[in-house]
Amino acid sequence: MAEPAPPSKTHMPQKTVQELVLSGEEIPGNYIQKDRNGVDLDVPFAEIPVVNLTSLSTSKEELEKLQSALSSWGYFQVINHGISFLDEVREVTKQFFELPVEEKRKYSREADGIDGYGNDKIISEQEILDWTDQLHITIYPEDRRRLKFWPENPKSFR
Repeated sequence: MAEPAPPSKTHMPQKTVQELVLSGEEIPGNYIQKDRNGVDLDVPFAEIPVVNLTSLSTSKEELEKLQSALSSWGYFQVINHGISFLDEVREVTKQFFELPVEEKRKYSREADGIDGYGNDKIISEQEILDWTDQLHITIYPEDRRRLKFWPENPKSFR
């Protein structure tokens, strides 16, 4: 009979993007996009289309922006949508990411898990990672919530 696998430990195998930036270290190679010939790509910053929901019914220009965003991009950012809950979520998330790294590490993703704080899960050594730190929490279904990864600070997070 096989023995059960040992419980996984919470840890982050690599430095967060915030730690890399603060340390002034050179950007690790697994964050750099390369073309087929191995030359670093200089990927331009693209501005996501922004659609003002309040102006949508009265402005032909705004309607054209929406049409362009849907046909060219497939997504867009909506402003003036009147949903204050989203503003609250954005604010509490911002407060979490402004915390010191040591505080955020309390919620580090487990090595074999998805939920928790960290950066991209490395699947292969050749993988190119996103230049981002993230907090992934499961909300639904409720029975899959792992509250140990839900920050207690800021207090309004939970």
